[in-house]
Amino acid sequence: MRVLITNDDGVGSEGLWALAKRVVEAGYEAVVAAPTSDMTGMGGAIGGDLHGGKLRAERLHREDLGDTPCWAVDGPPALCVIMAQLGAFGDPVPMVVSGVNPGLNCGRSALHSGTVGAALTAANNGAHGIAISLDVTDAPMEWPTAVYLVPEVIERLGKIGRGRRVVNLNAPNISLSELAGVEITDLAKWGDAAGNLRPQGDGSWVFERQLGDPKRRIAGTDNAAVRGGSISVSELVGIRTQKSELHLGDLSVAQ
Repeated sequence: MRVLITNDDGVGSEGLWALAKRVVEAGYEAVVAAPTSDMTGMGGAIGGDLHGGKLRAERLHREDLGDTPCWAVDGPPALCVIMAQLGAFGDPVPMVVSGVNPGLNCGRSALHSGTVGAALTAANNGAHGIAISLDVTDAPMEWPTAVYLVPEVIERLGKIGRGRRVVNLNAPNISLSELAGVEITDLAKWGDAAGNLRPQGDGSWVFERQLGDPKRRIAGTDNAAVRGGSISVSELVGIRTQKSELHLGDLSVAQ
């Protein structure tokens, strides 16, 4: 199976290459296409001008990945996915793996994540998507913990014949031997971080991130699982309609 590997932190991120090595060493054919620079928080944005604009990608070489083609794309990760599915880097792929993001993408705040946005974009363009994020602490980053489950999740998604699925993995920044386990989770209301705006008095503000209150972590949610020392696994559903209960059938443009 051919797998596209991308991220939102750019080709300079150590997590991207830890993920790529894990996928390649598991025996999958891979292509890496990631932003030239940090695109954190871009969600599913594609940037650029797809209606006549010129899209740029530069070929890279990584000794540790052998013949694996690697590209630095001048745009967000969702654009990397779309370019791949339109044939920019060879045949379209059935699987997109995005990460490893340094920092959790838990709860509904995952909506704003470029890491998760790439996985959701994959599902909108004919591929399964996996997003991987690792908590940031004062300790060194435990990339092996974050990428450990990726080959097995790829294998399981690859067996699904119909429909495209998105899986969001969040891992605590601890060694594999310290893990409490794996939990299938729901999304927390907002994740484990809160923020305040501090006015500067000149018409600008400073956004200050603060850790959420541990007492508000709800068992069975992604951020609670990670804070409890487990890898969180959540299946996400992208944009779709539902049967409306808003009684909007009488809307009219009649004058």
